[in-house]
Amino acid sequence: MELVRPQEKQVEAVAHILDDVVRIPGTSLRFGIDPILGLIPVVGDIVTVICGSFILFTACRLGVSSAELIRMTYNQLLNGVIGAIPVVGDIYSFGFKSHAKNSALLVRTIKQGEGRACPIVAPSLKLADVWLVSALTLPVVLLAGFVGWWLWERNISLISFLFS
Repeated sequence: MELVRPQEKQVEAVAHILDDVVRIPGTSLRFGIDPILGLIPVVGDIVTVICGSFILFTACRLGVSSAELIRMTYNQLLNGVIGAIPVVGDIYSFGFKSHAKNSALLVRTIKQGEGRACPIVAPSLKLADVWLVSALTLPVVLLAGFVGWWLWERNISLISFLFS
């Protein structure tokens, strides 16, 4: 069993890398690798959804309620599907920051603990947790992949916008 706080720090680190690791000089604007990976048609959005599922695994492991897991999955869904739209999706990912939102939801839920004290030790990841997160993430990955593929097949991409 691991301590809860290191788990929270790992989630925050993943969210930071995906959503706000780079600051644009002279501004308070930040972005991560999510919008950058989103520039890669189909694959980029699938990769960011899969990376973001780490936050869902950790939330499931720490006993976050089903309602919060569904909310986090909804954030992933918006990021994956809208993110698959060329240019618009990358701008959306730049501003929406679904991973940071999910990280904040996880930390807030753990700290609230439904009126109880925050657990000190995180339970081990169970097979049921893996199934649950996979069941929530797989449709998002498939939908984001399908939207990206559909747009790519119709030559609707950043490349077509730049060179047409």
